[in-house]
Amino acid sequence: MRKYDKRNKIYFGIVLVASLILIIIFSFFIAKVIKNGKIEYFIDEGSILYDKDKNLIKLDTESVLKIKWNDEYYLMEDKNMYLLGTNGIIYNPSKDIMQLYGKYYEVTSGGEDNVVVYEDETVVRTTESKFLKIADRKYLIIDPVIKTENSSLNTKNYLIVELDKIGNATLINNEVNLKTFEPTTIITSNFTFDIANEQLTISDQIIDLKKIIGSTNQYVKPEDKPSDDENNNSSSNNQGNNSGNNSENNQGNAGGNIGGNTSEGGNNQGQTGGNNNDNDENIDDIIDKTKTTSIISVNPSVGNISIDYVIYDPLNEYESVFVEVRDNNNTLVSVGYFDKMNTNFIITGLKANITYNLTFKYVYYREGVRVEEKFDEASVTVGKPSISLRVDKITSKAIYYTVLLDKDYSLDTLTVNLISDLESGGQVNYSNTFDSNTLANKESVSGSFSYSDIGQFATLYVNNVKFSGYPIDIDAKYKVVMK
Repeated sequence: MRKYDKRNKIYFGIVLVASLILIIIFSFFIAKVIKNGKIEYFIDEGSILYDKDKNLIKLDTESVLKIKWNDEYYLMEDKNMYLLGTNGIIYNPSKDIMQLYGKYYEVTSGGEDNVVVYEDETVVRTTESKFLKIADRKYLIIDPVIKTENSSLNTKNYLIVELDKIGNATLINNEVNLKTFEPTTIITSNFTFDIANEQLTISDQIIDLKKIIGSTNQYVKPEDKPSDDENNNSSSNNQGNNSGNNSENNQGNAGGNIGGNTSEGGNNQGQTGGNNNDNDENIDDIIDKTKTTSIISVNPSVGNISIDYVIYDPLNEYESVFVEVRDNNNTLVSVGYFDKMNTNFIITGLKANITYNLTFKYVYYREGVRVEEKFDEASVTVGKPSISLRVDKITSKAIYYTVLLDKDYSLDTLTVNLISDLESGGQVNYSNTFDSNTLANKESVSGSFSYSDIGQFATLYVNNVKFSGYPIDIDAKYKVVMK
């Protein structure tokens, strides 16, 4: 009989232990796949969400949210599959709620040591005020009022904020998709968020958000940056190891507060010079704000979009600076030309509740050749008037109602309907239409429906709403018990 020496016994022991570890890992993996495969969440038609690449998706039908083996979420809409990543952020406008999937860290007035952790599925109403950290340099703001300190951004319900490593940020929701290029502060009804410094102020308490799951943000306040002499000395001392990184060669550019910076062309220096291959991580890229042709802000409202801009053309090289407006079918709607002597342009005659893609361009001549170049772009949703419906009084023969209007916008027409299923099996259907003369500059209009017979329940709803000649889809309903 063959005898095993000590070396062989150790070898077989190692193989046995390794095999057991592999079996345990494989079993854990299989169990996780089975567990995740059983989890499904149904997402309502009309909900709005974002894939891993920040593309906006509006669901045309009820869909199913599932989890992959690596804990990443994906959504199935008919035959389409969207990858969402480790977090799913879903806005349901019909219910005024945010549906959150994955792990979130709610920051409260208790500070860094009093963080509420959300996991799996969490539902938050957009009428609440909450500040959530999603991951390193990524945040979610939920509040009825969301704006920047200088009011260049004014939106509501929610805002996704994602920073790069030098303090610039992308601001996204279903109304805006913008980029900041200098320190920006977000103000809500309950707190203030200093984006670049990752500081949250609640009730005069300043909370360092970098201490919550850490941060790779390298932004430095301008007053905290080294002097020019210190930069030059540092650059000289490091030339042996970091050739081409001298701060004199890095001409950073920050194109305004919200918008984009220009690319190379004409007399504008929009690209970062030098040989630095890691521009995203180099603080010197934003040493000083330089004069560039840039978009400062893009603000949608009902029927129009207001654009604040700067045109820097000291040698009068631009033939024109303009914006191309395309709808969500990529159809060219209009072209607007900017005046070099002004800083604001308003695009009018737009349909309400439609997403428009704006492409900003300038034309100049290079060695006699006409060049048309894009320097920025934005995607914004034109708003719609705020309309709601209430029932004031019900009697045995009539129902009285009031339609609350958005006083800033005069509608062309509006119809209020009442439907009720009769106990005898029939249905009553009444309607009142208000014209532009009745609706002009009004905060509300009132009316009533008289009836001889009515069912146990009745529904009032608003339809046939038009603004500037275009129909608007308004979800204003009121269901009442009549008997």
